[in-house]
Amino acid sequence: MEDKYIVVVGGLNLDIAGLSDNNYHEKDSNIGKISLSVGGVGQNIAQNLTRLEAPTYLITVYGDDSFGEILEKECQKNQINLDHAEKIPGENSSTYLYVANDQGDMVTAINDMSIVKQMTPRFLEKKLDFINNAEMLVLDGNISQESIEYLAQHVTVPIFVDPVSIAKVGKFRHVLDKIDTIKPNDLEAELLTGVKVIDCETGKEAAHQLNLKGVKNVFISLGKKGILCSRHDEEPTLIPPMAETIISTNGAGDCTMATIAWARFYYGDVLPLKEIGQLSQAAASITVESPLSVSEELNIKNIVHRSTKYMEII
Repeated sequence: MEDKYIVVVGGLNLDIAGLSDNNYHEKDSNIGKISLSVGGVGQNIAQNLTRLEAPTYLITVYGDDSFGEILEKECQKNQINLDHAEKIPGENSSTYLYVANDQGDMVTAINDMSIVKQMTPRFLEKKLDFINNAEMLVLDGNISQESIEYLAQHVTVPIFVDPVSIAKVGKFRHVLDKIDTIKPNDLEAELLTGVKVIDCETGKEAAHQLNLKGVKNVFISLGKKGILCSRHDEEPTLIPPMAETIISTNGAGDCTMATIAWARFYYGDVLPLKEIGQLSQAAASITVESPLSVSEELNIKNIVHRSTKYMEII
């Protein structure tokens, strides 16, 4: 076992992606490409972390079906350690189906993630010592509120949170003071704070409210405007996007979360939030220029190069 490692608790899915060619038409059959890949917010974050050379353990569940065999093999190939994950007999592995239009934006998705219900507080209690010996816990919002609140009360290392979606962000409402770092989008931030985020200024107010509720570091994704970074002792700052072209936005948020966690893993609290934001936007730009949810071009060298190039431009 590594002396220093990151634990990710979250979803592991088999992703089926449909990417439309030019001239996408809603409610019609569209010409495009269909691909099969390993996904899930937790897995995506873990895979991005291993590409950034951070030893990573994924605590999750998967079935003993054919999809589960694929998931095991892919995690092994991507150096994601599943020693503390569990294969559940008789259960179907989690599956996620999504379709992106000709602009690369997701237009619809269906997820079959009922197996995640197996990640109960009792399940997590067996993993607690291992989690508390990590450098940090990265937690996605796919597990139950009961399990999230259990971890918030019992985990002693910094907790990093990706809320995942509007439907799931409310699970974190009662444990914000236990969270070190959170990365919501504008709508998720609004649900947590009551502040309607429509621009940078209202984004700063929402971030400030999250800081007041106890979250030390806040990164609010504002889509095409970029990412807003806020820490209780630093002036909030907006880092604009760096992508030159966009093929698919799927996985960009997971890459951003992974890069934020990686920056803490390697640099501790030394880096200003602005620099962390720049690195995360550089990483996200590499992801959106790829049809994959985790880009094969993602590595430390490429992130630093793109971030440095951005700094030279501004």
